[in-house]
Amino acid sequence: MNLKLKMAFLMICAIFATGIATAKSKAKNTSAELTAFYEDCIEDDKDRPCLFDHPVPLPKNVLDALRATKEAKESQDRLKDYDRDDFAQLFKAVAIHLGGPKEIDYVVMGEFPMGGADAPWFWIVHSSPTPTKVIFFTFANGFEILRTQNNGYPNIRSNSWAGGIQYTNIYHYDGQRYILAHKYQKEIDPYK
Repeated sequence: MNLKLKMAFLMICAIFATGIATAKSKAKNTSAELTAFYEDCIEDDKDRPCLFDHPVPLPKNVLDALRATKEAKESQDRLKDYDRDDFAQLFKAVAIHLGGPKEIDYVVMGEFPMGGADAPWFWIVHSSPTPTKVIFFTFANGFEILRTQNNGYPNIRSNSWAGGIQYTNIYHYDGQRYILAHKYQKEIDPYK
């Protein structure tokens, strides 16, 4: 093989390897594009995008998992007249991939009676490839998916504000679901 042919071959290999590495990096971190989920949003703001303005329809298995939650059971009297379509209208959702591109999870925001008066309820429902189950719940103004991880899933920080106090909770994945790991609160100036 002459020198020009060897150089061309090495260049093609380098370009190909770079493309594969970039594709693997993007595939492994697909959730990086969606990291902040808040009840209120700011148009064209990357920190508080309006994700729930264009919700995805929830599949039957996800609705069934939400119907089986403690929150739904506690609201059973208010939900007794809700058929499947009425129940589905109580939620706005976006699809994400917490565990990688082969897993489908839904971030779901509920509205009354599957939501609070002061702040909405949020769930993450793990849909596939394993059986559908709720792996996260918070009652907050919103939450963010962090870069740090536990058991292969990113940590989550929820935020809520009430009476001049900001409440922040950090959740870690324990292998089955997210559990509360840390709680913080601080006084805030509502006029800033």
